[in-house]
Amino acid sequence: MNQHEPIPSRMSRRRKKKRSSSYRTIAISFLSFFILGLMFAAVYFNIIITEVKDIDLSKIENIKQSSFIYDMNDQLITSIYGVENRIKVSLSEIPEHVKNAFIAVEDVRFYRHHGFDIKRLFGALLENIKQGRYAEGASTITQQVARNAFLTQKKTIHRKLQEIYLAYRLEKTYSKDQILQMYLNLIYFGKGAYGIEAASKLYFGKSAKELTVAEAALLAGIPKSPTKYSPFNNMEESLKRKNLVIDLMVKHGFLSEEEGEKAKAEKLVFATPSPRSYPHRFFMDMILEEAADILGVSEEALLTQGYRIYTTLDRQLQSYVEELYSNDELFPKCPTSGIPCESALVVLDVSSGEVRSIIGGRQYLDGNTVIQKGLNRAILPKQPGSTIKPLLVYGPAIEYFGYTPVTFVLDAETKFGDYKPSNFDGKYRGWITVREALADSINIPAVRVLKDIGIQNGIAFAEKFGIPFAEQDRYSLPIALGGFYKGIAPIELARAYAALADNGRYKDYTTIRRIENSHGITVYQSKPTKRQVMSEEGAFILNDILRSAVESGTATRLKSLNIPLAAKTGTVELPDTPQFEEIDGLKDAWIVAYNPEYVVTVWMGYDNVDKQHYLPADAVGGKYPAEVAKAIFGYIYRNKKAPDFTKPANIIEVKLDAKALEEQRKALLASPLTPPEYVVTEYFTPGTAPTQQSNYWAPPRTPSDFKVTLNDDGLPVISFKPQDTFAVHNIYRVEEDKNTPLLIHQIKTETLDEVEWVDTLVNRGKRYTYFVVPIHPELEVEGQPLQGIPTARISINVPLSVPSQDEQPTGTAENLDSIYSSPQQSSRKTVYLRLLD
Repeated sequence: MNQHEPIPSRMSRRRKKKRSSSYRTIAISFLSFFILGLMFAAVYFNIIITEVKDIDLSKIENIKQSSFIYDMNDQLITSIYGVENRIKVSLSEIPEHVKNAFIAVEDVRFYRHHGFDIKRLFGALLENIKQGRYAEGASTITQQVARNAFLTQKKTIHRKLQEIYLAYRLEKTYSKDQILQMYLNLIYFGKGAYGIEAASKLYFGKSAKELTVAEAALLAGIPKSPTKYSPFNNMEESLKRKNLVIDLMVKHGFLSEEEGEKAKAEKLVFATPSPRSYPHRFFMDMILEEAADILGVSEEALLTQGYRIYTTLDRQLQSYVEELYSNDELFPKCPTSGIPCESALVVLDVSSGEVRSIIGGRQYLDGNTVIQKGLNRAILPKQPGSTIKPLLVYGPAIEYFGYTPVTFVLDAETKFGDYKPSNFDGKYRGWITVREALADSINIPAVRVLKDIGIQNGIAFAEKFGIPFAEQDRYSLPIALGGFYKGIAPIELARAYAALADNGRYKDYTTIRRIENSHGITVYQSKPTKRQVMSEEGAFILNDILRSAVESGTATRLKSLNIPLAAKTGTVELPDTPQFEEIDGLKDAWIVAYNPEYVVTVWMGYDNVDKQHYLPADAVGGKYPAEVAKAIFGYIYRNKKAPDFTKPANIIEVKLDAKALEEQRKALLASPLTPPEYVVTEYFTPGTAPTQQSNYWAPPRTPSDFKVTLNDDGLPVISFKPQDTFAVHNIYRVEEDKNTPLLIHQIKTETLDEVEWVDTLVNRGKRYTYFVVPIHPELEVEGQPLQGIPTARISINVPLSVPSQDEQPTGTAENLDSIYSSPQQSSRKTVYLRLLD
């Protein structure tokens, strides 16, 4: 030790030791707090990370996105979505300048960091300290993907740490390009638009791949605050933000100064903002319901999984029908309240069963979501009225019970047990054909036929056409006239008639042709399954009968179209209750009109019938519904030729005698002499065609038992028995010493009873010769009435005075040839003989 150094005192050494101990204590305490802090931070970080560490990052690949609906020509109708309107696009479809705009404003070091940017984090931290609040988040694009996909939008340290952690995981799992693609498909642009594609369509009405630099810059500026920077909310702020983005693109080398100025100067053209709504809502409802059923998913899922649904809708036809339904003149009003009726309509494609157009009511319940459905009367049951007759009554009668179009059925007042049906017009027609009964929609014959074939047989047949029956219908004769317990939906009726139009082949209806998933892979393809529920021959005959409804029956309003159509009308009367006792009105009115290509079904009526809601008495199916059907077929065939029904090879076409049908109530073949106006073409299935020829249009037969006698006054009595009820009999007389027969009398009895006639215009003491010639009352040959073979000629002497009983003479027959003494009579004989040959 240096002798000159002062020796520290004991007190001094103690003080130094004490200070050193304090420092150690402080250091140890600080270290302890630091360790505790780290431990706390580790525990805290572990807790918040535990909340998100099990998140399946792959779910981000299945983000919600809009689905799309296309028409029958694969043209886009609309997009549909739930809360988020999102259309996914791949990064390869997005131009470089669009990507660069977002990178420049959101995360310029995106391709250089590992999910979070330390420099931006510290910068944001300092700014937050300065402002004393959470002002900036410094989130990278990867962090925004994590936040938007898995976290909330709350600005908290808790959420920020989770965001950083998930961003780090994302960077480890996906490439930068994959993350950028996720970002551009995830972010919110306001007005319900999520992702760059939906935003591009919303604001500019174009795809993202068509965006200019200025348009891309404007869109890139929106996500920071969609409410503030959306051009639909604040155009001035939106354009300022756009220019800022362009400046940043120039600053970071994405654009040159010249390109930047050019982008700033570009005049932007925005799409017209429109409220969220969907077209053709009744059809949309059916599409979603059917698609959800096909795919086995909820309807909500359809809105968020990017499906492409290719439908059967004929959009031009649907638009025309919707316009048609806005015409109040086509829809009758209740006579007491003036309230217009409701209506439903279905147009089906016959061959495929595809729904081409549908109307569920004259108005649709307004709603902002596609899930909110309106009342679709096209799929709700209604009393079908007489539209059921072909399917329940006459179809099975023709198919299985030997009925033909010319089978006669009695239309007369009849009571079937406790049930007494009546005809709509209150009249009775006697014996009428099936064709007349169905074309004119006469009620009593329909009930009679159903009773004849059996209710159960009729139901079994109709069920094959998809007609539903309640248990209460199965023993009820009123169902022959449409008196169902529940009823039939218009679309079910259209489906049934489509089977008739398709030669008896039934298939279910559909609104969907195919469905693709978000990757463009077809996950469903419609393949309609047909089954033969009625023979082609039977269907053809039924269709042909219903063509008579258009030509001369209850659907004649369609006739002026001059196209081949079949149709059946239906009218339902008001309930037989005290409420409607003194009201003259109707409950429902229908028509089903069709050809080999389309079926159109129209219903009119009210949802609930009361004194303020019923159809006027003249609003029958053949009036207002027929006018709607007429307009639709007129539109469909405005520029093309309508097809005709094709006759099957096994159908037997027969020429019948209309006179025999009308007067004899028999189906008899027309003869070679039947005038064209009396020839009726009719169709039959094998084994049901008539074979007997009508004898009406033939030379009438010679009357039998021809005699000439004198009565008590000595006057000639001519008597004979007619052989044909239709024949007219001319009585001729020839005086002695004269050769020309004189027509003295004509007799038409319309019976086969013996005829007697007294010739009072004779001269006594002379000899007269008589004969009778049967004449056809309507048929002419070469301008002369067709004659049959005359009777033999009988001569008789008329006494000068009244003879006694014992002196009554009878006439004597002479040679037939002597009758034809004149050239005219001879020519008639020649004509007759030629006809016999």
